[in-house]
Amino acid sequence: MKICIIGKSSYIGNHIDEWLSANGHEVFQLDVLTEDWERFDYSDFDVAIQVAGIVHRPECHDADLYKRVNTDMPVRIANLFKKSGTKHKTFVFLSTMAVYGSHKRLEKNVITVKTRTSPSGLYGKSKKAAEDGLLAMQDANFDVVVVRPPNVYGKRCKGGYIPGFVKIVKHLPVIPYAYDDIRQSMLYIDNLCEFIKLAIEKNMHGIFMPQDDKAVSAVDIITAIADGLGKKPRTSRFLGLGVYLCRFLPLVKKAYGGIEYDMSLSKINNMDYVVVPFNEAIKRTVK
Repeated sequence: MKICIIGKSSYIGNHIDEWLSANGHEVFQLDVLTEDWERFDYSDFDVAIQVAGIVHRPECHDADLYKRVNTDMPVRIANLFKKSGTKHKTFVFLSTMAVYGSHKRLEKNVITVKTRTSPSGLYGKSKKAAEDGLLAMQDANFDVVVVRPPNVYGKRCKGGYIPGFVKIVKHLPVIPYAYDDIRQSMLYIDNLCEFIKLAIEKNMHGIFMPQDDKAVSAVDIITAIADGLGKKPRTSRFLGLGVYLCRFLPLVKKAYGGIEYDMSLSKINNMDYVVVPFNEAIKRTVK
């Protein structure tokens, strides 16, 4: 297949490019920092994958900017792509877990099939509006694949909280053991790439919530990181009491809080996309 990645030189886009290219697909990355995408010829491509967008920026309150980049641009590109030829086409949109409006909490926090989308921030709202516009374009000759990944991680991935946990493991001789029943869904970059590869090869359409083979607690993440670094982790329930006492602090919620997809949402018939299990994925990320 000929595949156009919308958004050039991003972490996720580059990995998708490498993954699909290694599996025999012809991939091109389109720069959308200028308005050239409006005049681009999409007719020769079978698949377009939208990775470009503005992620959640607490300091940015420009609703128009979020709308232009996260909503209007992908919908406009999808329209141009759809109208560029008569052959069957697939449009893949990288959305976000934030469309549910829920945030990490220090209590059980599970998104199920009954959970309704209710975005609260500009990021989630702009992505949900794009989803609605794109899904309305679905027809027999145009598949729309909406992907709502949880936290994506991998080697040299910026952002997220894996680098922070690595620092903790490297500098603290003992790790506070707390909130081991609060879990977070995560998605290793190779697993995301494999999911997208299978989705386009199988001509799938709809909304999907892929994740790793299991949701994990902060203790699980810390233990896996320590193992990946060749260290024997020491945990302390006594120090964990201090974490419970400081649960009102934003840092505690960020480190130990969770939000997860029910695993039933991520199991898709005839699609085994978890090519790297969580513990091995963490090793590859930190080594």
